[in-house]
Amino acid sequence: MGLVQAWSGRRDRMTLEIKAEFDPDELKDEIRGIKERSKNFTHIFLRIKEDLRQHWAGNFTSNGLPVGGWDPLDPEYAAWKSSHFPGPTMIRTGRLFRSLTQLDGNASDVGRREATFGTKIEYAKFHQYGTLKMPKRQLVYEPAGASLRWGEWAADYLAGSVADRKWGWGRGL
Repeated sequence: MGLVQAWSGRRDRMTLEIKAEFDPDELKDEIRGIKERSKNFTHIFLRIKEDLRQHWAGNFTSNGLPVGGWDPLDPEYAAWKSSHFPGPTMIRTGRLFRSLTQLDGNASDVGRREATFGTKIEYAKFHQYGTLKMPKRQLVYEPAGASLRWGEWAADYLAGSVADRKWGWGRGL
């Protein structure tokens, strides 16, 4: 498949003619490949999982900077925490941090056509949404520009031959 361009100049006009030329059988093969790849997005979801792991880890270590920053700890609790659990604001035992940066628990699932990422740690929701006594400190979020980036990954994957070269994905997954 390709585009053929031809310039044409006449006294009364200057034009560029563009024609699409393709082999219908080759096009059918490409469409068949796209249809087959559209049945399994596991590779894309695994890349998204890694992307989320990196962003969510950075969220913890930067005190929520990617989500607008987290309110500082209450002074009394901050003093207690620094003597008993020194480190970043949202890391006390590391359980919640590990859950959201490993994404291997039962709250994260990668299938052929859908994926879910998160945590089932019971106290995560109190941090995510806040309480009357505790400010909201968002942990689970979609990183800036992620929808566009992930969509490009999916488009490359569906395109097949481009994705095979760029990401090392095989056909017929």
